[in-house]
Amino acid sequence: MPSEQLSDWIIIEADGQQVVTTSLGSAEMQLQLPMFEETFEVDREALARCLRADVVAVDIETDTHWQGVGPKADYGLSYPAAVTVIALAWTEGRLLQTTALAASATSTFDDATLAFVRALITGKALLVAHNAVFDFRQLSKLVGGEVPERIWDTQAMARLLHPAVDVSYSLLAVAAALGLAVPERQQNMKSQRGKLHTLPMETAMEYAQDDARLTLQIYQKQRALPGDAELIDWECRAMREYCRMAAQGIRLNVPYVEQRLVELGEQREIVAERLRADGLENPSSPQARVKYLYETKGIPMPRWEAESEHFFTWAGRKRLRAAPGAPVEFGDLSTRADVIDAHMEANSAYAEQLKDISAYTEIDWLMSTLKGLLDHAAIDGRLHSLVTIATESGRRASSYPHMQNWKMPEMAGVAIGDEGFTLVEIDYNNAENVMAAYISGDNNLAAAIVAEDFHSTMAAQYFGAEWENADPTERKRLRTMSKKITFGTAYGMGAERLGQSIGVSTEEALRVLKTKDAVFTNVTKFRGMAQKKARDTRMLKLWTGRPVAVPTPFVAWNYVCQGGVSEVLKRAIVLLSEAYHASRMRSRVALDMHDALILEIAHDEWDAALKLASDVMTSITPEEQNRKTTPPIRWRAAPSLDENPKKWGAQQWHP
Repeated sequence: MPSEQLSDWIIIEADGQQVVTTSLGSAEMQLQLPMFEETFEVDREALARCLRADVVAVDIETDTHWQGVGPKADYGLSYPAAVTVIALAWTEGRLLQTTALAASATSTFDDATLAFVRALITGKALLVAHNAVFDFRQLSKLVGGEVPERIWDTQAMARLLHPAVDVSYSLLAVAAALGLAVPERQQNMKSQRGKLHTLPMETAMEYAQDDARLTLQIYQKQRALPGDAELIDWECRAMREYCRMAAQGIRLNVPYVEQRLVELGEQREIVAERLRADGLENPSSPQARVKYLYETKGIPMPRWEAESEHFFTWAGRKRLRAAPGAPVEFGDLSTRADVIDAHMEANSAYAEQLKDISAYTEIDWLMSTLKGLLDHAAIDGRLHSLVTIATESGRRASSYPHMQNWKMPEMAGVAIGDEGFTLVEIDYNNAENVMAAYISGDNNLAAAIVAEDFHSTMAAQYFGAEWENADPTERKRLRTMSKKITFGTAYGMGAERLGQSIGVSTEEALRVLKTKDAVFTNVTKFRGMAQKKARDTRMLKLWTGRPVAVPTPFVAWNYVCQGGVSEVLKRAIVLLSEAYHASRMRSRVALDMHDALILEIAHDEWDAALKLASDVMTSITPEEQNRKTTPPIRWRAAPSLDENPKKWGAQQWHP
């Protein structure tokens, strides 16, 4: 069949620039049995010009049709999903150029195209993408795991350079925030993202080119904004490391996981039998579990308020926010494992009765998690989690698959280092309290942090003479209460909720809060300043100068402390990765886990690599600021080599 020539060039005006789009020469319909396959001739001249550009925007599309391998839900966002389209945008003078590469029907690219992709990824150009970790994780499969050295993520930069309250950081939302017009065709295509496999390849290529073009225009707008060059540099370096972590992944201990699933299934059935005998006929049903908790067991239904949102489903929170004063319904309530644990903790009278439902939900969660991990690791036995900024405060999360919600020791042994390597967790001890002391310069909090037992020291402050006169058993109880006070109030817990949590009256809880404020005066002062600033401007700055949007004064201090720790972790990831590379070590940062780093340590580098990690992690904040308190602020970050074999290092070599 002769080729049908397509329109070679489309020239339009976009934001003052001429936009030149190539549809890749010609499209040829080749007769196949039993179907027709579209193939697209590659414009090699355009690709050569692209490689000469200083800045190139990249957007990829992946196969959205589950092929029987990998996770069925959100398959197109998973590592196993094949890259189907690679779209590129760059400028030549005032001309904004775009082109796209399409995979074959078998989701493969020819050798010449793969050579181009490798040249682009390993070249010197600044590569721009929106949610860069996803794009470069997927592209790394085509180039042996390589990721670009220089990356600008327009989504991450939107949070840094123009954050705002209650906004989306999707591509179209960021474009709108910067005053960029988006064609109606492109807007309409966003609803088709999950079923691109049903659309003609030419449509998918146009869609990807539209996104690459818009990403480049967003970059140009962002570069023109006022911004701290040092913060921008940190963000770009961090993005490079997040992309490397996602591309390399972590090995899944497949035989162990498969055996664990068998064991857990047997345990779950034993617990389910007891629950059915107790009136919960279908333990796997969330609706049935809600009725079991609040009807069969008679637990008081949670009230809808800011401090109790975790008891509700996402849909329940949405409904109750939209209808203030509406009564809580069964359908609003969650029965996640953490919700049941909260009932057991806050309502000790129900703790014994809820043991079985707690065990069931915990086992059920664990089995679901393990099955999902097997799916995500289906093509290479590795977990390639996406580490991206997930909150206004800058704290990161992992997704596809989720790994930051792993519970230890339940998940011990699930992920393991490669041959000759061991996974090691290094946690920032008491990180958010250290950050609170660092920001506020509070001497009393700084002293408690360096004490041999932080929570006992805090209990002595909260309970005074009661602590001094208590016997060891009572001190243990007061110390447990102290932990709840310290961590609960850090997240804005009020007197009523605190009283419920520690088992005292609201009046007594209020007394504790007033005592806490009186003892830690600088924390109280700076918390008030943060709340006022949030009330007046809805914006705060972290210790690094990074701006964060704050929705309400209620969360202001939490954002400052939590966001501050996130900045510490981010810089630790960058500096430690660069230090390992400079020292020609094979050890690496494998994952960002809340207030900890998961390292993959080479056995022949064990002592040196761990010492280097601790040295880097404990020296992130400026020493001048550390010394503003008496005693000085000291960050603690060292591996617990006694505990590591029971957690991230399980089933792996230790010296």
